[in-house]
Amino acid sequence: MLREGRKMIKLTFMLMIFLAPVITHAHARLRASVGVQPRSTNTSMKSGPCGTISKFANSPVLNAGQKLVVSWEETVQHPGRFEFRFSTDNDVTWSAPVTVQDTQDDPNTIPHQYSVELTLPDVTCTQCTLQMIQVMTERPQNPSNYYSCADFQLMGSGAPSPTPPPTVSPTPVPGLDTDCNMSH
Repeated sequence: MLREGRKMIKLTFMLMIFLAPVITHAHARLRASVGVQPRSTNTSMKSGPCGTISKFANSPVLNAGQKLVVSWEETVQHPGRFEFRFSTDNDVTWSAPVTVQDTQDDPNTIPHQYSVELTLPDVTCTQCTLQMIQVMTERPQNPSNYYSCADFQLMGSGAPSPTPPPTVSPTPVPGLDTDCNMSH
């Protein structure tokens, strides 16, 4: 009997160790969709503005002023809201937030799926970022935040695609024999 009890305690302890990262490692994240490629699928980024994830080298090109459907999921239920901000200068300054209230409160239906249609800024930029902040309001005086970001470029409305850099041809140098025939 004592031996079975120890086995049960050991099994319970092992389950707690394996499940603890799953239980504590999730909150909310942007989902990939047309025009939105999140920097990371990590749901536990607590440092702003975008966790410690670097920007993509090649981000999608979108049209300034266009409407964009943004999807995200909440993987752990918390009361609060989701705030969306834009940066057009490489994560230095941010627009005023567009706020979406967390309206799905049933912890039995996790993950909660959300989407919202946002209008992109009517500017041209090559280092744009969409930031989503999950603001958890269990402690209103000191709310916890989780961050998720996606990078993109904006071309002015109706503007042509960026022009590729010109091809540079070598300039012949006067008096230099360019014939590579090495026979004597």
